[in-house]
Amino acid sequence: MYERPNSVFIVTLYMDGRNDCKASAASALPLTLHEFPECTNFSTFDSSVKAAAEKAIQNNDMMPLIKEELKNKIQIKRLSEGKEELMVDFAEKPKAEVTDKEKEKVERRKIQNKVAARKFREKQKRHGTELQKKTQLLESTNTFLRNEIKELKREHDILLKQLQDHMSVCPHSQ
Repeated sequence: MYERPNSVFIVTLYMDGRNDCKASAASALPLTLHEFPECTNFSTFDSSVKAAAEKAIQNNDMMPLIKEELKNKIQIKRLSEGKEELMVDFAEKPKAEVTDKEKEKVERRKIQNKVAARKFREKQKRHGTELQKKTQLLESTNTFLRNEIKELKREHDILLKQLQDHMSVCPHSQ
């Protein structure tokens, strides 16, 4: 069975007072990020843990160390089960070169999008203007009709009063 160095098994960093960082469960307290920069000697770690520790110091973030510890725990479990070690590569994929044809296509799409957006805004503006005109027309019609109703009620009241006056004076109406 394949064995890795002990420093890989526990990535949590501890300080033992000699300005030396070790991966050891025997030390008393784990380092915080504020104490971490005091550790300058990473010789007890393998290169992946060193890189994670340096990245953690540089970014003031423990996430690289946590990821490295998790990766190592998974490897330990696999090795203890008799499985082979996983080889993971997180290298970024190279970006493909953009051809002139693709650039033209993107530029054409941008222009089409601008034209479509302008047309849409103009259509929305026209629709809003039409709604305002329609609202004004309906409001003025409503006002006219309300005034017409008032006038007709007034005329009705006058005619009703005349009828009552006539009924009281005219002898044939009884």
